[in-house]
Amino acid sequence: MKRKVNIVMVSLFMMILSSCEGPDALVINLVQKDGSVTRKIILTYNKDEFDLNNCQVPVDSTWDISRTYDVSADGDTTYTLTAIREFESVKDINVLYNEYEGSNPGLKRTAEFQRKFRWFNTVYHYIEHVDRALEGIPPKDFFTGEEINYFYMPEKLVNAAIEGPDSTYLKESVMKPLEEKTEQWLGRSLVRAFVNKIIDTVSVNPQIKIDTGQIYLKEERIAASILFNEMEEQQVIDSLLGSGVYSANSALNDTLLSEIEDEFSVALNTDSYLIQTIMPGELTATNGYIDEDGNVLWEVKGDVILSSDYDMWAESKIVNLWAWIVTGAFLLFVIAGLIVRALRR
Repeated sequence: MKRKVNIVMVSLFMMILSSCEGPDALVINLVQKDGSVTRKIILTYNKDEFDLNNCQVPVDSTWDISRTYDVSADGDTTYTLTAIREFESVKDINVLYNEYEGSNPGLKRTAEFQRKFRWFNTVYHYIEHVDRALEGIPPKDFFTGEEINYFYMPEKLVNAAIEGPDSTYLKESVMKPLEEKTEQWLGRSLVRAFVNKIIDTVSVNPQIKIDTGQIYLKEERIAASILFNEMEEQQVIDSLLGSGVYSANSALNDTLLSEIEDEFSVALNTDSYLIQTIMPGELTATNGYIDEDGNVLWEVKGDVILSSDYDMWAESKIVNLWAWIVTGAFLLFVIAGLIVRALRR
């Protein structure tokens, strides 16, 4: 049976991004000076139903777990589950990531911690890293700086900004164009990933005698075509590589399309969650977003990991008082020596 290249999944992707079922998840990393991490996971839901085996991040019944609930003035009940665990190092967190089989099994995630001695200060660096799902178009190559800011911004902060004094400008001049461009970017990223997969496939299969030098030029035509949603995979491959290529390599083509669909499904099926990181000492730099309470936040969601690695990092420093004392004492010793030497003259 002939298959169609499923770029129409973009619309489904956009719908899923805006409608997530199940508890909301907030992951709080309290990073210590020695590299140990206290991780707190807070799940909130309108039902007292929490399946830890299907959580957005690794967690199980061995954690220190507590439950509460709150009833609003309107009578709505919010249930909260809090799970806490101490990790000696990020290596232990990464073991959980590698073994995880919950609602985001396709995400490849790692945590990293670095400590650098700078004499007067000790600098701490913490990263939560998520691998991209496929080789599409990186967001930074498609959106403007202002658009990128709101593209990565956690949804709750976007909603707060829209309700602020610049509401009209944000809605009409930023968010509406961003939504339209995001749909274009998703479609073009899938086309780019498809093209990249073809080039990679050709490069490792020397029996396929094809010049791939012009494929990216043809990509523009395919991406711009309104017929692309209705094109069968044979039409797409033959239009890119030449008539008859698909028929001559049918087994290879099936593998190629399956790989693209599997990679795309990682982003499509991502169940979003928030990450908050608390660093030791004074926060000096981060690519996160600061909420009204001063918390550093990121959101892991399908679009931000579709075609670009996602690094959520924060850096801080602690002043080494002993280094200042030692330095001051040394300078006093040197100055005193110079004074004594001058007096003896």
